[in-house]
Amino acid sequence: MKAFHTLRVRNKKNFTLADFELFTIILSALEWRKHNGEIKLMTDAAGLNFVKRRGISDIWTEIDSSLDEFANFGIDEDVFWAGAKLLALSKQEPPCVMIDLDFIVWLPINFDTFGENLTVIHREGISPDIYPYKDYFKFKNGWRFPEWLNWSVEPCNGAFVYFGSKNFIKHYCDFAFGFMKNVAPPSNELPYMVFAEQRWMAMCADYLGITIKNFSTLDELFGGRQKYFTHVWGHKQKLRDDGFAAEKFCRDCARRLAHDFPDFAEKISANDWAGRYFD
Repeated sequence: MKAFHTLRVRNKKNFTLADFELFTIILSALEWRKHNGEIKLMTDAAGLNFVKRRGISDIWTEIDSSLDEFANFGIDEDVFWAGAKLLALSKQEPPCVMIDLDFIVWLPINFDTFGENLTVIHREGISPDIYPYKDYFKFKNGWRFPEWLNWSVEPCNGAFVYFGSKNFIKHYCDFAFGFMKNVAPPSNELPYMVFAEQRWMAMCADYLGITIKNFSTLDELFGGRQKYFTHVWGHKQKLRDDGFAAEKFCRDCARRLAHDFPDFAEKISANDWAGRYFD
């Protein structure tokens, strides 16, 4: 199954990724290739330069550096920090899988019966702080939500998504771009970003009559009752705040790389940023 990562560099002067983020990206890409197929990096010129400097550009089967064009969409990337994921998705041919950089799939998945369905890692509850009702959103240029949106469907988490329908991808991306271009400057960006990526995803499937399936649930994903997936997600803040935890995480990843991909581990250990984590 074809998959893609998205790396968009918004702050080109000061952009970097922590070592634990780089190890997660490496394992995400290599484990996918080992078990499930090709994986492409969708990025921009600065992102391409960054992964080359870090010595990891060959973890993907292909790199597409065309995301600089997102700057011409008239979308505020401080509000829609993950908006370039949707541009990346719009460039894919289904069936395909969208994987966040902090998400690892450890085992093979049989996609033979997925067809044109939408399959997400899990659904999310409609918390009013994160997913407010339509009256919360403010727009410019007279833009407004269509009346047919179903505000009762549970949003889809966007960290790991299978897309089986080209028609769905087109409707999903086109509407999301229109929404992102026409919002008034918000005081709280989070509800706007998660609407564009996650709530609208479920609404779009509902509108098109496409079945939504789940790979897992929140309880399974974070309760240790499944072996397929690791989503670093909220743990990243602890790793940023706790140097000892981050060091241990990187050493654990280095050991896993040495076990699963010894040739790549030997290569990457020659890089200054990675070498100190290998025993």
